[in-house]
Amino acid sequence: MQKVAIVTDGVCDLSQTMVNEYDLSIVPYRLFFGEETYRVWHNEKSTISLEEFCAKLRTVTKKNFPRTSLPPPGEIAMAFEEALKKADSVIAIFLSAAMSGIIQTAITVARMKFPEKDITVFDSKHTMVGTGIQALEAAKMAKAGKNKEEILERLRSLNSQVRTIFVMNDLRYLYKSGRIGGAKRLMGAAFNVIPTVHFQEGTINSLKAFRGESGLEAGMTALCTQILDHCETNDIFITHINHEKVAQKMFEVLKEKNKNGVNIHFSKASPIMGVYTGPKAICISYIGDFDKKWLG
Repeated sequence: MQKVAIVTDGVCDLSQTMVNEYDLSIVPYRLFFGEETYRVWHNEKSTISLEEFCAKLRTVTKKNFPRTSLPPPGEIAMAFEEALKKADSVIAIFLSAAMSGIIQTAITVARMKFPEKDITVFDSKHTMVGTGIQALEAAKMAKAGKNKEEILERLRSLNSQVRTIFVMNDLRYLYKSGRIGGAKRLMGAAFNVIPTVHFQEGTINSLKAFRGESGLEAGMTALCTQILDHCETNDIFITHINHEKVAQKMFEVLKEKNKNGVNIHFSKASPIMGVYTGPKAICISYIGDFDKKWLG
């Protein structure tokens, strides 16, 4: 039995290999299309595929616009029970409290159902791989035999340096989910540009809008070169939805410039990301320094 077990939620966008290797426990997130309910554990396990999700998105109306919902207390409790079989202490790293009620629900579950157990709920202050990259870092430390306080101290020191940057061809999905105001939703369509945003401390901040895919590719590959020079941990993630060309180019640049053995993870995103980004998007996440000037 290890000292600490790590729990995270279905927005994490980690691979099944990572979940298995680091013995993570996952609380599935729920995704709704009208009256239809789906569950998502990560980008390789869900009850609706990304392709099915995007096909449904093309027929969306106001009545069946996709939305997410935090997991019920019972599923959080099940993940805690699973984790407590692996270790005496548990750290649960969840989606930003600014976006979801899962943090407060998990704290309540821990207090009410496991009052004698050592469970700490940690607010990632991020979403998607920004949550997953923190869970992965914690799980690596747990596997290496670090204790709970060592892991929490590391998470706290890194949290403000977690970067989650999105390319979103259509901001209407963020608008409909209540994440941005009405004026911003028109930016991409009105000016024929591709916006990028930076998710940090639970808020969405505009970065740079690129005119056309060639401009986007140039800016994002320039960013990737800088990321390698400023990455504080050993993992960089690129996930995408129907943005294969630019995402693949970013991956190739990272591989070519990678001189320090950083793990470059490249995959399709889970359907959860598509609820907020729409059917065409890229997410890049890492831990380290950032300057929006790197986008050109």
